[in-house]
Amino acid sequence: MSSFNAFQQTQQQPLQPTLNFQSLVQVLTTASVVSNNSIRNNSTLLAEQQLKKWESEQGYHFLLQSVYNESTLPLQIRWLAIICLKNGVDKYWRSTRINSITKNEKVEIRKNLFKMLDEQNNQLCIQNAHCVARITRIDFPAEWPSLFDDFTVLLQNCSNGNNINLVRLNNILIILNQVLKILATVKIGRAKAAMHSKISVIMPHLIKFYHILFEKTSSEDMASIEVGYLCLKNLRRAIVDGYDYPHRDKLIVDFFESSLANFQKLLLLHESTQIELLERYLKCYLKLYCNLANDNTTSFMLMPCSKDVLITLLSLLEQKAPIIYNDTEEFWGQLAIKAFNMLKRITTFGYKRGAVMLKQKNDKDEVKKASEIITNEFFSEQLLLNLVNLICNWYLKLKPSDLENWTNEPEEWINEELQASYEFQVRSCAENYFEDLATYFKELLAPFILQKIESSLTDPSVDILTKDSILCVFQLSAQSIANSCNFDELFANYFLPESLKNESQNSSILKRRVCLIISEWFSIQCSDTTRLQIYRLISSFLEPNGGDTVVKLTAIQTLQHLIDDWEFRKSVFQEFVGPIITNMIELLSGLQLTESKMFVLKVMSVLIERCNPLVPQKILNQVLSIIPPMWDGSDENEMIIKNSLLRLLRDLTNSFKDDSIATIHAIVLPLISVCCDDSSEYHSLLCEDGFETLSATLKNFPLNADLPEQLVADFPLVVKGLLNWTEILPLVLQIVRSYAILQYKIFETELGLEVFKILGGYLSSMRDDSVGITAQLLEILLLQLPSNEASQSKIVLNLMESGLLNEMINYVTRESQSPKSEVQMLLPLLRLMISDADFFFKLFDHITTRTDEFNLSIRFSKLIDALMSHLKLVYDGKIRKLFVLALLSLHTNSSFAKNIIGAVTEL
Repeated sequence: MSSFNAFQQTQQQPLQPTLNFQSLVQVLTTASVVSNNSIRNNSTLLAEQQLKKWESEQGYHFLLQSVYNESTLPLQIRWLAIICLKNGVDKYWRSTRINSITKNEKVEIRKNLFKMLDEQNNQLCIQNAHCVARITRIDFPAEWPSLFDDFTVLLQNCSNGNNINLVRLNNILIILNQVLKILATVKIGRAKAAMHSKISVIMPHLIKFYHILFEKTSSEDMASIEVGYLCLKNLRRAIVDGYDYPHRDKLIVDFFESSLANFQKLLLLHESTQIELLERYLKCYLKLYCNLANDNTTSFMLMPCSKDVLITLLSLLEQKAPIIYNDTEEFWGQLAIKAFNMLKRITTFGYKRGAVMLKQKNDKDEVKKASEIITNEFFSEQLLLNLVNLICNWYLKLKPSDLENWTNEPEEWINEELQASYEFQVRSCAENYFEDLATYFKELLAPFILQKIESSLTDPSVDILTKDSILCVFQLSAQSIANSCNFDELFANYFLPESLKNESQNSSILKRRVCLIISEWFSIQCSDTTRLQIYRLISSFLEPNGGDTVVKLTAIQTLQHLIDDWEFRKSVFQEFVGPIITNMIELLSGLQLTESKMFVLKVMSVLIERCNPLVPQKILNQVLSIIPPMWDGSDENEMIIKNSLLRLLRDLTNSFKDDSIATIHAIVLPLISVCCDDSSEYHSLLCEDGFETLSATLKNFPLNADLPEQLVADFPLVVKGLLNWTEILPLVLQIVRSYAILQYKIFETELGLEVFKILGGYLSSMRDDSVGITAQLLEILLLQLPSNEASQSKIVLNLMESGLLNEMINYVTRESQSPKSEVQMLLPLLRLMISDADFFFKLFDHITTRTDEFNLSIRFSKLIDALMSHLKLVYDGKIRKLFVLALLSLHTNSSFAKNIIGAVTEL
């Protein structure tokens, strides 16, 4: 406790008597106790409250560290102490925080961070490492410039010759790893640059321990292997994140060469000794190569052994291809993903020479040299052809596990395929990389690919999986070979006849691949005749006997691409709409997974939207009939399906148009009320889609019909939405505008006044799109007023009382920021001027605060100036006419205006 006594003496104020080492231990002991039924008792809660109170007292965090450093205390007490210290560093270490830790206390804490390097409990050491890392992030380099020198001393003290204190070295490496990890995240400030300048002091020691401990990997000394692995982790972080130019440092270059030899040695050792720790070793080597290649491709390629690393990875992909294909060991699949992603980065760098980091733009000669190594020395013609064959023969083929999942869990399998990411799945990764190869080596690979495709189409002995793989090549290389082949002929002579065959799973595999080929090719090379054949083919796939679930869902995916295409013509597609939607409805009834149902509903919604108004009403009624049972049948786990159903209702409403009253309102109106009511359980998830459905309902409501009571009753929900859902403000404003068209008298009520108050508060900070809708809303309301009755209108009085009219005038008379929006906001004011100029000036006089004799005149002068200046920007004849009529109205029809104009003239 001597260090704590020394610390106490440095404080200007003594610690409170209640906070000392013994009392803290006692409170931590109580707080760490959990009763048998896992419910905290009152003593535990009181202890936690006491710890919370002590957080703001000087010396508390140093005492927590003292408890952690006292090895004689029980493990759970030390554990709680270091957790509290780690959290306290987050909350109070910065000097700008309220009740921040004092400078003297920080100094004492830093002195004792490495006191427990002989700690036997690995988890405790990890918590301390997190604490050290968080302090480092704040204090290095300003308050802790000796950080890396301190680590150097600690590393030196871990060994005596070849005798290494493994426990101490292990704990130092755990802490150092967290420190390097957190410093690598720094984007601005001095910490990253300071790390780069100091990292070299620890590298010789890390490399020395790495070499000593690696020699023991062939033995069964697991402790040495584990610590050696930690050395490699630290070296990986230090090389990638600690150097701008690692290829210029001889020590790093030598280590890099030895790491490749060791990587190859471990690959051989893994064949006979499949220890899990060796696999972590191999992954760490590959992470080193991949991270350096991704973050600093130039440095990686300028390493003398870089080509050997790439050749080793290619050999690995070739040798382990059967194992990866058969899913024998997941480990090799993970390595293959890393290898493909690394090759992708290298290839892209070589053939897009501008794709370098900013800091490398001053090193153009090195960048050019690295690029030439890739293009001229690594990628030979033979290597490319072998690589393409390897990818085609093994990595593009459907695996046995794929076929099994296709049969047993078709929905789950196809959903994974639709959401596949090339960064995490081997086949997707290989497909993505092959696309790059086909693009960058177009001239070389195009003839090779075409020859390969031709041989597969004409050779009946080719098995279905190989044929599927070769057709995948055709799909992926569409952009590269489009000028060298005729897709229309291939589709008519091969793909269409083959797709119409019905031979169990073999046929399904081919049908799925044809759908994927169509998705890639139809926007590149596809005649009108072929497009019509494709529509007919996709429609046949969706028939009950057209294919299995995988084929149907893939066909729907292709259908989505077809109807989103620029060349899509709904008149041509009209004959297929009815059968396709009918078959989609039937498919929906057999699906089990939420993702599958949502996907089909989404495409159905897009299809109805794009083909509007050509979808037969009979078909629309069929779609409408499935919504109530699906809504009622979706439980809490399928709540998100209701979003898709609302969007489908929105598009159905737009398709029914005037007929929506008789056909869809009975379903839509109750759902809108439920979704948009903030007291509803559905509100947070479905409110936005509910508003979109309400907007569609109002837009398609007949002008000559009375608004249903339910829609009138929903207006308060819109007002709440206007107040609370500002992220979708344009949508809510469109709804308010629709109410103004259909039921303008609603704005004569208190609700209308509330709407104007809200808009008045928003106007000065509104985006231009919202300003435009607001202006339209106000103009619509003013246009519906009876002639020459503006002075008696409750709407106009609400405009004035709400403050919105004043904000409108402020908006158009301010220094011009958005002329288009200001012209739009002037239009309702112009309408008001034209309607009754005398009343307009009475309103103008009422809302203008008279701070001096000439305030009203000055403000009016600004309004006239705004009218004249914006008139010069208007080229629309109708709007120019409004400006002129308003100005004439002000001049000729208002005695009040003449007095104002006279006052302005005098000014």
